[in-house]
Amino acid sequence: MRIRSIVKQLSVSRANRGFAAALAALAATAFTAAPATAFTAAPATAFTAAPATAAGGTVYLDCSRSTNGNGSQTSPYNNLAAVNALTFQPGDTLALASGTTCTGTLAPKGSGTADAPISIAPYGSGAAPVINGNGAENALSLTDQDNWTIGAIKLTNPASALAQREGLLIQATDGRVHSGYDIDGLIVDDVAGQTNKATQAAQFSNSACIRTGAVNAGSVLNDVHVHDTRVSNCGGGGIKVRVGSAGARGSGVLIEHNTVSAVGGDGIIASYAEAPMIQYNTAAGLGTGAHPWTGGNFAGIWVLGDHDPTMQHNVVYGSIMSAYDSEAFDCDWGNTGTCLVQYNYTHDNAGGIFLNCDGCGTSGAPTEVVRYNVFQQDCRMISNGNAAKLLFYNNVVYCPGKKLDIHVPTTSTLENNIWTGTSDSTLPTGTGVSWLWNVFQGVPRPTANGIVGDPQFVDPGTGGDTLTSVDGYKLRSTSPALNNGGVVSGNGGRDYWGNPVSSTAKPHRGAYNGPGL
Repeated sequence: MRIRSIVKQLSVSRANRGFAAALAALAATAFTAAPATAFTAAPATAFTAAPATAAGGTVYLDCSRSTNGNGSQTSPYNNLAAVNALTFQPGDTLALASGTTCTGTLAPKGSGTADAPISIAPYGSGAAPVINGNGAENALSLTDQDNWTIGAIKLTNPASALAQREGLLIQATDGRVHSGYDIDGLIVDDVAGQTNKATQAAQFSNSACIRTGAVNAGSVLNDVHVHDTRVSNCGGGGIKVRVGSAGARGSGVLIEHNTVSAVGGDGIIASYAEAPMIQYNTAAGLGTGAHPWTGGNFAGIWVLGDHDPTMQHNVVYGSIMSAYDSEAFDCDWGNTGTCLVQYNYTHDNAGGIFLNCDGCGTSGAPTEVVRYNVFQQDCRMISNGNAAKLLFYNNVVYCPGKKLDIHVPTTSTLENNIWTGTSDSTLPTGTGVSWLWNVFQGVPRPTANGIVGDPQFVDPGTGGDTLTSVDGYKLRSTSPALNNGGVVSGNGGRDYWGNPVSSTAKPHRGAYNGPGL
C-alpha cells in the first residue's frame, strides 16, 4: 500500500506526469483489485483518454478553451462529452472553471466511498461555472452511483416548450441501495419543467430544480444532504427528494438552509424516507417565476410516505393559489408515526397554514403535531382523511380583518393557541374535536373553554420574511395568556424563540413562553 500512497500524493503537473504513470503501472501490477489510475474511460495505454493523475486527483474542465486538452489544469478538457467518458475513482475531483458555461448534460461515471467521495466543484475566480442543459431532461445526472459531493456550481435548463426536466437528477434504478450525496451550495435557475399537474401529473411530479428518485423495486437512496442551495424559476417545483418506496424507505435525509423562490410548483418535498429532517429553509413566491404554475395543486413544504418526518424552523410565504391547496405545510398520505411541524413562520400564503392529506392516497394514520409556529395572514387549514390524529397547540394564527377557515380531522385537539380573525370565521366542532385553553380575538369561541379578548402581543402584524422577524408575537406582561395554558405531554421542551417549556408547570398560550414584556 506504500506505493499507492505515494501515487496518491503526486501532482498532475507536466514535470511529474511520466513518473506518476510509472508508479501507477507498478501499483496496478501489485494491486490488481484496485487500479491506481484515477479516471478510466477504457483501458488506456499512455493516459491519452484521461489525465495522468493518481487516486484523489483532479480533472479540470474549461469549456471556454478552443481546443480539448488532457484534463490537467494547464490543459483542461473543453467539453462535457470528454468528461462523461471518464470513470471517476474515490477521492477524485471534477473542477469546473469559474466564469464559463458548458452546454449539454454532465453525467460523469464512477462512485466514491464514504471516506473518499467524488467531488464536483468550481476553480478559479469569477462567477459560478454553469452547466446549461439546453432543453435536455437534466443538466447534471447521477444514476446508480454512490458518494458524490456537488459544490457551488450553477445549473440551468431552459427550453422553448415545457416537459419533464430537472437541473440536478440523482436516482437509483437498479433495485439496490445507493448512498452518500452532499449537495452543498448548488445554484439552479431557469429549468423549463412541467407546470401543469392537472394534465401532465407524471411530468410535473418529476420536474424540479433538484430531484432525487428511486425507481424499480428495492431501489433506495440513503444519506441525502441538500443544503445551502439557491434554486429558482423551475417549472414543477424547487427541491424534490424521493429516496425509496412504501416497502423500502431510504434514510439519512437532511434538507436544510436552502432558499427556494419563484418556482412553478411545490417548494420542498421529502418522500419515502425514514425520519427525514427539513429545517431552516425559505420557500417564497411558489407558483410564480419564469415557468409559473398552470394547473393542479402544489404546496409549500410537505412529506409523503415517510416515517416520523420533521419540518421545523422554516419560512414559507407568498404562495399563489393553486386549484385547491397552496398551504404552507402538508402531511400528505402514507406517512406513519408522527408528522411534526414546529417552530416555523409563514405569512400570506393563498392556501393558508396546513393540509392534512392522509386521505389523499394510502393512509398511514399518523399523529400530526403542529406546535409553536407563527402564522401571519395565513387563515386556512384543510383536512382530507380522518384516520390521522391532529395535535395543534401553542401556535399563533393572526388574521385580523380576515375570516378563518379551519378544517381538522375528526380526532383533533387544539390547545393553547391564539386565534385572531373576524366574527364570521369557521372553527370546527364535533365529538372528537377538543378546544382547550385557547385565546380568541374577534373569533367566535367554539367552546366554553378559552379566553375571549386581546392577547396583548408586543407588536403583531409586523413579521417580515425571516424566522427572526416575529418578535411582535411575544406577549406583554399584562397579557391574559400568561402562565395559564394546559400542560401538554411531550411538548418539545421549548417555544418558538427557544425559551424553555416545562413538562409540569402551566405554559403561556401562543408560541411564546418567555417573560412578559
